[in-house]
Amino acid sequence: MKIMFCHDGSERSKAALEKALGLFKHLSPEVFLITVVEEPLDATSHDEESFEKWRATREEDLQEAANRVVEHGLDVDAILAIGDPRKMIIEAAENKNPDILVVARRGAGLLESMVLGSVSSFLVRHAECPVLVIHS
Repeated sequence: MKIMFCHDGSERSKAALEKALGLFKHLSPEVFLITVVEEPLDATSHDEESFEKWRATREEDLQEAANRVVEHGLDVDAILAIGDPRKMIIEAAENKNPDILVVARRGAGLLESMVLGSVSSFLVRHAECPVLVIHS
């Protein structure tokens, strides 16, 4: 079995990862962790510096999550992607072909969801594999 877990470094994401590991650990799945860093909107040096700091933070979060998976005795492949989270996750899922895609619900408010959309909602509508949205 292959599981792809979307990790954004948030407390909700960390809690959802623990729940997912609890649910699927007995199946000894191959785990893919993916985190996505959005590109800066313009190319000013200030944005580039902020982007690099943010990318480094997300890379640390991803490594921490990968370590948690290894502590559960599972193999993990950690993926750091850059771009639109919705598109990058779908692309990774198409490449890795997981049996299930797991994502934590971010808990965006109604206005934010209406304006920006929800990554989890997008994944439910567009992923070719089942999607498990974990509320935490």
